Amino acid sequence: NREDTNPSKNRAKILQCLYTSRYKSHRDRVPKPAEGTCTWVTEHQKYQDWSKKEASGLLWLSADPACGKSVTASFLVTHLESQRNATVCYFFFKDDNTEQKSAIFALCAILHQLFVQRKPLSKYAEEAFEAKGEKFAEEVDTLWDILAKAVAEGGCGDVICVVDALDECEEETLAPLIRRITCLPGSQTSNVPLKFLVTSRPYHRIEIELSSMGTTIRLKGENEIKSIITDVTRVIDEGIRNLELVWGNHGGLEYLRELLRSSADRTFLWVSLILELLRNSVDGSRAELIDIVSTAPASLDELYTKILSKSTDHDKARRVLNIVVAAARPLTLIEMNNALTVRRDYESMRVLQGDLYPRPETTVKNWCGLFVRVIDSKIYLVHQTAREFLIKGSLPGRGNWQYTLSPKDSNFIIADICISYLSREEFSGSPLAMDARGRISKEAVNDYLEKYSFLDYAVRHWADHFRDSQDNGMELFEFTRLICGAGSKHCLTWFQVYWFNIRRYHIFPKDFTHLMMASLLGQGTVVGRLLEEGGDLNARSRLYGTALNIAAVEGDEGITKRLLQKSVKAYFYGKGYNILHVKRPLSLK
Repeated sequence: NREDTNPSKNRAKILQCLYTSRYKSHRDRVPKPAEGTCTWVTEHQKYQDWSKKEASGLLWLSADPACGKSVTASFLVTHLESQRNATVCYFFFKDDNTEQKSAIFALCAILHQLFVQRKPLSKYAEEAFEAKGEKFAEEVDTLWDILAKAVAEGGCGDVICVVDALDECEEETLAPLIRRITCLPGSQTSNVPLKFLVTSRPYHRIEIELSSMGTTIRLKGENEIKSIITDVTRVIDEGIRNLELVWGNHGGLEYLRELLRSSADRTFLWVSLILELLRNSVDGSRAELIDIVSTAPASLDELYTKILSKSTDHDKARRVLNIVVAAARPLTLIEMNNALTVRRDYESMRVLQGDLYPRPETTVKNWCGLFVRVIDSKIYLVHQTAREFLIKGSLPGRGNWQYTLSPKDSNFIIADICISYLSREEFSGSPLAMDARGRISKEAVNDYLEKYSFLDYAVRHWADHFRDSQDNGMELFEFTRLICGAGSKHCLTWFQVYWFNIRRYHIFPKDFTHLMMASLLGQGTVVGRLLEEGGDLNARSRLYGTALNIAAVEGDEGITKRLLQKSVKAYFYGKGYNILHVKRPLSLK
């Protein structure tokens, strides 16, 4: 079946809609494998059974935490690209980044890669694009149907999708994705040359869903102890060779090799952290290096505690960790510098700029040590297990660090930072110019964001952090009046940037009240407070109606009910209605 050479007439627009995440840079976060590691997977009979299948198929590689699943997944992408005459696409889930949490982003990334590599296949998204516009890229089922049809009918040959860390995908979109993947081998399209290789921890809920059709090939990495130990040994050997180069002591660190090989914890992460501690040692003396290895705690949790206990400032380290844990996406060093510096009592950006840390990367590392990593000027926790170590769950806190961070407290800290930043005097008198149609130019927004380095994050995410801080957030209620109140110049400026980023194809409203704003942003507690205060609850935006219209369009059932209980009206065709008193459907004629 020859591949059709007629690409979609809307190809460029379709590709832009599908480019919802920087999937390549997300893969680049994953460390490169040590030489000779990961090959046990491709040599395993289960992998070969999956690889040799001519029809569609699913291979699930499971393994315990910190045992190298992401490194292996990245290795397999490279291996498949070099070994198979196939189109290889990938996605790496991570729950520290909004771009990496959703199956919608995963399917968008896979389709983007497929259409870039096989240009004519973009025509299979044409129908959905014309019917739904950019929203076609927001539905798991729609995206999957496009993928299956493009591979089945496009004559593109085999397509292999490598998806890492399914267990870090949000629940809402994980279930439909797994349902689609597991049904593929047993469906009427089972001859579609589409294969999936997925990795995850061996969680029971994922096992139930992936094994539901009985066609999943599972490779249990948690049972391949000998292969894992062999690879860990290779990582140790490579690490020691690199240390010998650093210290100019060729062949002189054999004693460390044996110490590491006999260590209690055999995970890749534990070994890599110890190697990094050795690399950062003060003088590289034999006594110091032996002490680092011989006194290293035997488990990851104990090692994390030891790393954080050496912080030069525990309070500031805790603030950094609260920010990193709750951030919607990894912050850049410049953004983190602003976040650590801004305070409620700072009236202007000039004061803030004067207090910024001159070397933020060094500062953060002095506070948090190896618990955080800086990659491409962005700050990350060292591993997913580090996040689990910090966040409170059902278990009580252990010591000064483990299970001591509360999500609502962490969100409150960032909400406070964002609202304080947006309250600066620079944002009170600089509304962006709009054209005659009420639209803002891309150039004006980009210039503004470049001038104020934390503005993009604060504008996009302050409302979510405020909401997720739950009752704590109401401590900031009076500050939200300044940036959300009707007629506030602070509101007009940041809201213009928000509108451009999130709703640029709609005309910008200049007449929103605080109640409308809270309804739009999903802030139920604020809506409740404003309803108690009274005022003009039925105020109407010329373009978007009342707060009730806005909440209903947003699909926020909780806020819609609150507004209805206070008899807030909705407007249709210029007339106000108390919805609770309407006895028949309103005519749309």
